[in-house]
Amino acid sequence: MVGRILVVDALSAGKGRRSSSRDSIGCGPRTVAGVFENHDIDCRIIRAEALKTVGQLRKFEHIAISAMTMDLPTVQRITSLWRHSRLRGKVIIGGPISSDPKSALENTRPDVLVVGEGELTLDELVREGFFEEFIDLSGIKGICYWDNGSPVVTSRREYLTSDEMRKLGPSTSRIVDYAAYAASRVYVEVVRGCSNFRRTRVELPDGRVCRECGGCDAEDAVVRLDCPESIPPGCGFCSVPSTWGPPRSRPPDIVIDEVRELISLDVHRIVLEAPGFLDYMRGSPPVTTPCHPPANVAAIKELLEGLAEIPQVSTGLVHIAIENIKACLFTREVAEVLSTYLPSSSPNIGLETGSEDHSRLIGKCGTPNDVVRAVKISREYGMTPYIYFIYGLPDETPETVNASIRMMKELSEAGAERIILYGFRALPGSAFESFPEPSPKDPLGQKMREAALKINRKKKTDYVDETIRCIAAEPSWSRRGYTIYYPLGEGPIITAPGGFTSGTIVDIRITEVLSEGLLLGEVVRNEKSK
Repeated sequence: MVGRILVVDALSAGKGRRSSSRDSIGCGPRTVAGVFENHDIDCRIIRAEALKTVGQLRKFEHIAISAMTMDLPTVQRITSLWRHSRLRGKVIIGGPISSDPKSALENTRPDVLVVGEGELTLDELVREGFFEEFIDLSGIKGICYWDNGSPVVTSRREYLTSDEMRKLGPSTSRIVDYAAYAASRVYVEVVRGCSNFRRTRVELPDGRVCRECGGCDAEDAVVRLDCPESIPPGCGFCSVPSTWGPPRSRPPDIVIDEVRELISLDVHRIVLEAPGFLDYMRGSPPVTTPCHPPANVAAIKELLEGLAEIPQVSTGLVHIAIENIKACLFTREVAEVLSTYLPSSSPNIGLETGSEDHSRLIGKCGTPNDVVRAVKISREYGMTPYIYFIYGLPDETPETVNASIRMMKELSEAGAERIILYGFRALPGSAFESFPEPSPKDPLGQKMREAALKINRKKKTDYVDETIRCIAAEPSWSRRGYTIYYPLGEGPIITAPGGFTSGTIVDIRITEVLSEGLLLGEVVRNEKSK
């Protein structure tokens, strides 16, 4: 008898509490729960910040934690709490935190660390009796564990096929374990992996550098998978291609069924998760070129049309969005389909640097001009794109920063709704994993932050006096008697006086811009959530 298992969602918890993306529910923990449900194992999901006492743990026999590299402090706290509870069940950890498996194993000390895609590995562990007894782990692919005091990493498991992804889908029933789930952005996976198998040309700290062998441009898609210099594929700052491989798509009927089930449980905001949404059903696998062949518009239309036929979607009670797209795949034909079935959507486009030379060096696909073109097309079709930049990237110079700031202004004038700026993070599994991260006081980073702040705040003034349909999420942290709301469509976070239960739909008139990411408003009408 396996017993009850606690699935801990530690994603983005960092040192203990999510300060951003508080309205996001990723699909990883639900996928873990889905594997357990396939074996009729009772499980529950809990956010890491909500797990505070030994008493909460004693309701469960085992614990499974999903986390990213940045979440190490929180994972350490949870595993320490588990050990102090004197519970003897198994501890299993997975997710992006396993990108550097030996380091993650040493720092968190679970019974098993799942490396890479976890569904088949977790399924095999259950079938082999891992949660019931001590078993020989050496023959199970895709894990890291202790053997006589030394870490052992088994051979890598093959990437899941689309058919396997069909069979090993995420739980929908466990969405109710999340507080404020009715108001949250619930992610539904449609594409896993990325098609950008170019390599950075920046010289890495250990001396590795692209030798211009031509492999990244080879006609044979399989040849592009490997690099003679062992440089990880993709943009240098990103670990998606090296961790998750080339893109694989979930069939439209499976995605539509999952969305229907989530909506039946009162979910109102769905995000179709993909490192690049326009990779959906594009080409014959493995697809290892980011810009050719073009997007599979017919497959995208089939998926979005099926979603649009769901009654709550067609009436506007539920909003469906996409996030990441590759600008080089974005055409008017694509824009017409997206704007038809995802009205007023805000596709996210990663530009990272406004310098064309710097963009090529870090391994980006397409060019900054592709992004400008995509923004202009988006606006023609009523969409409001968000553009990502990163400061502190390797080989950043005053010239590349000035080019980025000029590009921020050009994109804003072209119709970009928001400039999203991140500091560079050295992610395990990425080409840039050994580069130093920028200091918050770095003058080049400060210059980019000031430029983005100025552009975004100016954009927010356009919202004043507008009325926006919103959904109540949680009480405000900083304003007593106020509630935090999220737009049912796309847009910034809003706070307004008055207490409303999570999931209540209201109309709010915007009265003031409080910051680049927060608006103040007043409730002008409310409607019971259905």
